[in-house]
Amino acid sequence: MKDKKVETNGRKLTLDLIKYKPGLFIITTILWIIKDILPLVNGMVIKEVFDVIEGTSSFNVGISGLLMMIATIALIEIIIFQVAFRTNISFEYSTISLIRRNIFNSILKKPGGKALNCLSGHAINSIRDDANQVKSLLGWISWLVGQIIRAIAAIIILSTIDIKVTFLVFLPLVAIVLFAQKFEKKVEKNREKSREASANVTSAIGEIFESALSIKVSAAEDDVINRLEKLNNKRSRLSVKDSILTTLIDSIYNNAVTIGTGLILLLVGRLIMNGSFSIGDFAIFVYYLSYVTDTIESLGNFIVFARQTEVSFKRMSELACCQEGNELTKHKEIYLNEKNAYKHEEVNDRENLKVSDLRTLEIKRLNHCYENSSNGIKDIDFTIKKGEVTVICGRTGAGKSTLIKNIIGLIPSDSGELYWNGEKIEKPSEFFIPPICSYTPQIPNLFSETVRENILFGIEDNEETMNQAIYSSVLESDITKLDEGLDTVIGSKGVKLSGGQKQRVAAARMFARRGELLVLDDISSALDVNTEKLLWERLFAEKKQTCLIVSNKKIAIEHADNIILMKDGAIEDQGKLEELLSRNKELWQIIA
Repeated sequence: MKDKKVETNGRKLTLDLIKYKPGLFIITTILWIIKDILPLVNGMVIKEVFDVIEGTSSFNVGISGLLMMIATIALIEIIIFQVAFRTNISFEYSTISLIRRNIFNSILKKPGGKALNCLSGHAINSIRDDANQVKSLLGWISWLVGQIIRAIAAIIILSTIDIKVTFLVFLPLVAIVLFAQKFEKKVEKNREKSREASANVTSAIGEIFESALSIKVSAAEDDVINRLEKLNNKRSRLSVKDSILTTLIDSIYNNAVTIGTGLILLLVGRLIMNGSFSIGDFAIFVYYLSYVTDTIESLGNFIVFARQTEVSFKRMSELACCQEGNELTKHKEIYLNEKNAYKHEEVNDRENLKVSDLRTLEIKRLNHCYENSSNGIKDIDFTIKKGEVTVICGRTGAGKSTLIKNIIGLIPSDSGELYWNGEKIEKPSEFFIPPICSYTPQIPNLFSETVRENILFGIEDNEETMNQAIYSSVLESDITKLDEGLDTVIGSKGVKLSGGQKQRVAAARMFARRGELLVLDDISSALDVNTEKLLWERLFAEKKQTCLIVSNKKIAIEHADNIILMKDGAIEDQGKLEELLSRNKELWQIIA
């Protein structure tokens, strides 16, 4: 099944995020407005200072009084900045946490086999950089409101002094800034290429760490280093190009103030000479100049930044596979401090799902076809009964793993139905979870933690449960040989463990959850003969345990109550061992 193309509306999503914490946003915006207006008052006071010195001031306050006013305004500005900064941080991090929470929530709700639709490096970059992009945009909005009000007020004040000089100074500056902004699109394209190159480097580094053993075995260290060097060189070239263009535009913006000051000197020099334009007027023009040009620059940059944020919204929505972009901004409670932090409580999934004990699991007309392929499973029908061992066998590529992944919801089926004790299962991916179902995949997924943490994986550390899980997975002797036993850190992807040990740690995780239905996908492929024999013997000693097993091993097939023989994605035959051996040569060849 293809994920639908996601359409996003950046303005609507931005508004949704503002609505998440409207109080914080309004308070922050008001504080920024006050903070931005204060420099205008300061400018007027500075004008009076020069007018007092020149002897043209109409105020009766002396130099010392005016300097006290400047110091007081500066102090008020610092206090307001501190408060605004704190409220802005709270607002920004509330929204960025909401976005990331919704992305993770959406990913975790998807079928496990289709959780990510891109490389992990790209996903990490999106969750980090794209979310930060949105956070910066929101902070910029509240800050820009104050800047715009300040610029308009500055132009009005300057116009009351000399409207002709005001427009002759600012119109050329506006033209310069608008000219510079024409380069912004090129900067945007270069930035996207640079970000893509960074994502490729991140993904490559992740793959190198994950495949360290394979690289060493293949003696491919030099080739891998050369490949990484090429990716880094490409990223370096694009980053330098991006930096040069950005610096060029910044220099145009920065020199706009100098150009403006020169224009003021040219325009008002004669006016100052004849006394129609005071030194104080000149001072306030120069003082306000940077504020107006900064606002024009910020507004232009904001428009470009908002366009870039549209791309970020789209990327994050695609990562989360939100069918509607606003799922990305769905309002949920976020806990940003320890005082209000959510305290983990053990959830009884069985109680929440209101599931009765397993009597029968019926699989009816199950179908799945992989994208752009004819491979998959077709018209699968069979029943699993309580306490029975069902073994799925067949040649490589017969569809064994695909079948069990479809049953437990790791891959969404195209059609078909599942029934638990006669009741239809609507969402297999949400139903087949511990303690209803425990699953061990063909390729185990371990984390860079201790053996204990990999087995428990969030459940309560109970000594009896742990000992039983270790026993069932034949890990006793392996644990004693590890440097720190159960508390040994196994490294990235379990690099410190052998292939067989990885499989058995994953199996121990499954046994620790005591699922009513155990699903095992070829878990003994990396085990030696004796360990494999012991693993199966201990599993089958649990007479009441219901198991669904993918295996071509003779010992597993011999213990099966029902054998499902797969061929080309369909059930070739099913039944007990004696029945199948009497009529099916395919099974003879598999167990031979």
